[in-house]
Formats: sequence, C-alpha cells, structure tokens
Amino acid sequence: MKTEIPEPEWTAVNMNRKSNSTTFKQCGWCKHASGSHRYGCCLSGRCALMKEYDNDVKWRDECKLLKLGKEDFKSILKSKEYEIKGCKQKIENVHVEIKEVNKLFEKAKNIPPLPDHRNMEFKIGSKVWVFIAAEGEKVPLTKWYCGSVVSGYRSGDGCVSYVMDELPASKQGWGCGVSVPIILQDWEYQYFKRNKRNFETWIELSNKTYNGNPIDGKAMFESIGK
Repeated sequence: MKTEIPEPEWTAVNMNRKSNSTTFKQCGWCKHASGSHRYGCCLSGRCALMKEYDNDVKWRDECKLLKLGKEDFKSILKSKEYEIKGCKQKIENVHVEIKEVNKLFEKAKNIPPLPDHRNMEFKIGSKVWVFIAAEGEKVPLTKWYCGSVVSGYRSGDGCVSYVMDELPASKQGWGCGVSVPIILQDWEYQYFKRNKRNFETWIELSNKTYNGNPIDGKAMFESIGK
C-alpha cells in the first residue's frame, strides 16, 4: 500500500522558490523534474534525465543522478539514443500520414466540420441556430431556435454566448462550448436543412456525451428546418 507523501510546508520561502533552485540537489524545484506542480514545485512526476521506465520522482527525493557511476550514465545515454531513434521514426511516420490525409483533403467536399474540428470563431452579431429542449414557460418547445452571437463569458475562448430571438429569458446571455453539436452557424444550418441525409451522418459522428449528457440526435434531426 502506497503512503501519501505530504506536500511541502507552504511558507513564504517555499512559495517563492525559483524552479531551478534545487537542481541536482532535490527533485522539488529541479528544472529537470516535470509533472504535478504547485508554486513552482514538482510534487510528483518524472526526471527528464533518467530512463523512461525508471524516472518517477517525488518533491522531497534527493537527486539520484549524483549517486550514479560511469556505467550507469552509459546505460542512460544509450536509452536516450534509442529515444532519438524513436522520435525520428515517429516524425517519418507522421510525414507519411500527412501525405495520406492531404490526398483525402483534395477529394473532400466543403461541408460543415464535426464539432470537435471547429475553429473558435463565432463572430459577434452572427446568426446561429441552437437546439434547446423544452423547459416550461422559459422554453416552450424542443426545437432549433434562431439567435445571434453576443459578447459573453469566455467568448472566443472555446465558448460562444448567444441570445435567441424567440426566447426572452435568453436576453441575459446563454451559452455553450463551440465543440458541441447543439449549436450551428447559419450556413451550417442551411446546408443541413437542404441535405438531411448528411445531417443524419453528422449527428452519428458527433454522438457522444457532452458534460456527461448524451445528445438527443433523433430530436435534433427531426426538428431541423421546422
């Protein structure tokens, strides 16, 4: 059973230590330690200079490197050479993958991207459509509502705020993430309204949970254009 190692005492001195202040002495504020940090201290993580399978460190560990001999460092250097070879092979593989993706790109049509592939731009004032479930007087019907993008919480930072034309309650500014399928830019909505089979495929490809909640793909499909 693992024993939980307590964090350092967060005195003013520890909270203001520089991240390089214990390099080759103690792992906490060593520049070669990476992982879970607080106030510049690596509480737990890995040592970049050790072998990948033997590099776990805790903040209060003394530097193990200073206790090693030449044969130990020869072994570490050899493992680093293998890392370089692995990285070079990975780069070659990615170049091949890029060529294959480019071939598919040249043949692809200009259709709405999947939510996860959207950029972050929902321009202020632009027209959007949002699928909203009924909620009493506030939202009388489950359907796609038309509205406009407004400035709001985290606008342009992974979220979009909007006001719906038919829903006075939204005047305070409702919102969602840009990577969820319940919001469509106007050109996307108009495209899917004309190409419902493509919309059905798009929903299937986007069908996963968002914030722990599944999408109602059937209702989204049935109500578009109505």
